[in-house]
Amino acid sequence: MKRTMIFLIMMALVMTASTAFAATATQSLTVSATVPNVCRITSVTNVAFSTPYDTTDSATNDSGQGDFSFRCTKGTNYDLYITGTRQMTNGTDTLNYLLYQEAGRTTLWPAAAPGVTGTAPSNAVITTGIYGRIPALQDVSVGNYSGTVTTTVEY
Repeated sequence: MKRTMIFLIMMALVMTASTAFAATATQSLTVSATVPNVCRITSVTNVAFSTPYDTTDSATNDSGQGDFSFRCTKGTNYDLYITGTRQMTNGTDTLNYLLYQEAGRTTLWPAAAPGVTGTAPSNAVITTGIYGRIPALQDVSVGNYSGTVTTTVEY
């Protein structure tokens, strides 16, 4: 009898507890974020001319090739260009060169905006080639020549 009474009391407590939490109240919670237009250059492969430049040869040296990679927020409009003087130096000697957008070397890289424009289709990395040419018959001395230009992604 005592056990039955304890069992009934426990059952009553369980039933009371479950019905005590039967009502609910809700409210919406707003979650927000801002995604800005952003671009960043992820890598640059320098343009190195793999064939030595022969100042006595009437042919251009087209052995220079490099690239740069960048990524932008999806839907971001961008403008690409390469700033700086297209010259390599060694002491007082200057060796001129050109930078092209494609291996056929028909379209020069712009040195200022507006350059090569586009819209990022996703945030995936975009890699674009840089193809160098040293015009023939430049009168320069023997030595190693170098110069620096700047790849730019404007957005």
